[in-house]
Amino acid sequence: MELSHHEDKSAKSMVYENHGATVSNAALQSHSFEDTELPAVGPEEQEEEENKKSHPTPGIKLYKVVAVSFVLLCILQVTLNIFQRHILYFETSHQNLTEENVELKRTISDTEARCKNQAEERDKMERKLNTLVSQYNSLTEETDKVKRLLKNRWVYFRDSLYYISSTEKTWQESRNYCLQEGTDLMIINSKEEQNFTRQFKKFMWFGLTDAESEGTWKWVDGTPLARNFSFWGSGEPNGNTGENCGEIKNRDSDNNWNDEGCSISHFWICEKNFS
Repeated sequence: MELSHHEDKSAKSMVYENHGATVSNAALQSHSFEDTELPAVGPEEQEEEENKKSHPTPGIKLYKVVAVSFVLLCILQVTLNIFQRHILYFETSHQNLTEENVELKRTISDTEARCKNQAEERDKMERKLNTLVSQYNSLTEETDKVKRLLKNRWVYFRDSLYYISSTEKTWQESRNYCLQEGTDLMIINSKEEQNFTRQFKKFMWFGLTDAESEGTWKWVDGTPLARNFSFWGSGEPNGNTGENCGEIKNRDSDNNWNDEGCSISHFWICEKNFS
């Protein structure tokens, strides 16, 4: 028992001794670290350190220059690409605008040509309309005149109206009356007209005279009397310079023309032609 107690005390004593040794070693190491002094840094070394910090080495500088240059090149390339795209866009737009401008000019030219043609057609139609209006007005006037003439003893035959007077005048006075009515003494152009005059059974002045030149008989419109077309009575004309006006005399004969002195008073016949 005493032996066991003694062994326990010995074991505890060894433990305390080991612990104390460990603590002593730690204290010695700590003291030796604190007592160790770092070598002092001089001003030149400090300046060199600062220069290293503020002035990187040439390799680092070159790397930075290359990096910056690459970035700038990338930016320049992007800018050029954008610029080229804009140039291409503007060229395309300009080409399109040019084509549209040409097309627009062509359209304007075609429109102007159509407008010009339409204007010419319009003017042409206006002229036609004016002509038709003028003809209509003339026909209206003629119709009104015909109505008035028919009420005043005018007679319609074929394409003409005829007035057979109920009073007697000289050849020139008879013609003046016809002219005042917008007509003239009768001009006989056919056998039918010649037969038409015979139904009135009167001595009548008609529109034939040689007053301008003896022996050269002309109608009142200036047309010479055709040699192969006349209805002179037998032996007529025979009055020379004393008988220069034509009259219808013998109603019972087909050939009943006679030359007579123009100052003698006779009935007369006017003609208004509508052919």
